[in-house]
Amino acid sequence: MKLWVSVGVGAAVGAGVSVLARRLQRSTMLWEPTEDDGVLEVERTRAVIEHPTVVDVSGPSAEGRALIEQLGRRGGMTDAQVQFLVFVASKESRFRPDVGRGDPAIEPPGLHNFLVDLREAGAARKAYERNAEVFADCGHPPSAYSFGSGGLFAFLPTYPLFHLRKTPLRCAHPYEVFDAVFSMTAAYSFARGLSRHPFFDGTVMELRAGWGALATMKDPSAYAGRIPGWREQLEALGVEPEWLYAPAPQWPKRDLMALYRSMGGRLARVA
Repeated sequence: MKLWVSVGVGAAVGAGVSVLARRLQRSTMLWEPTEDDGVLEVERTRAVIEHPTVVDVSGPSAEGRALIEQLGRRGGMTDAQVQFLVFVASKESRFRPDVGRGDPAIEPPGLHNFLVDLREAGAARKAYERNAEVFADCGHPPSAYSFGSGGLFAFLPTYPLFHLRKTPLRCAHPYEVFDAVFSMTAAYSFARGLSRHPFFDGTVMELRAGWGALATMKDPSAYAGRIPGWREQLEALGVEPEWLYAPAPQWPKRDLMALYRSMGGRLARVA
C-alpha cells in the first residue's frame, strides 16, 4: 500500500526502548492468547482546564517519536498503523510517555509534566466507576484509576486496562499508561475498536476524531473546527495533510499479549 509519506525510524534508538519502556515487572499469572473485542464506550468530553498550572512549552520529543516508530516495527505494525499512532501522539503527548493531566491531589509521581485539569480527572473517575467490577480484585485504590489521563496517547487509565482485561495485564497498575510498550499495545486495540464501531466511516479523520471522544466521531460538526489543526500537525510531521481524507489503516485482530511481548513488554511474564 502506498503511504502519503514513509515512516522513517531514527537511528540508535534501540537503547532508548529499554530506558523509556521502564519499570518492567514479573508475574506468574498464566495467560492464553486473546483478541480484543471492541472499544470501551465511556463518555468523555475533552476537558476544559481548571486552575491551570504552568504548561510545559518544550517541543515534541524526537526520541519519543523514534520510540513509537521503533516499537511499532518491532510489533509488526504496518507503516500506516504506525503513522496514525504517531499522528495521535504528536498532539496528545508531544511523543512524551511521562506526561499527564488531571487532579494534582492524586498526581502520579515522577512525571515530566502534569497539567491540572479537574474535568479530565472527573472523566477518569467516571470511567472507572462504570467498570469497577472488572478491576475489583486487582488491589489498586480507585484513586490510581482516577487521577486523569496520561502517557503517549493520553489514555484515561481504565481504557487500556479494559482493552487488556482478558490478559494478565488486566490488573497491571493504572500508572502503566506511562509505559510506552503498554500504551502502544492498548492503542492498537483501541484503534481497532474505534474502526469497528458503527459511527466510523472509514477515514483517517474519523478515526482521529473518535480518539478523543467516541460521540464526536458520529457528528462531523463536532470536530470540524479541529481539522485545520490536524492538517497543521500532519504537515509538521512531514505527512501530506490530504491523508486526513484517506482510508484509515486496517487493524486486524491480534493476540495482544504476543504484541506486547514482541515490543519488549515483560510486565506479565509466565514464570
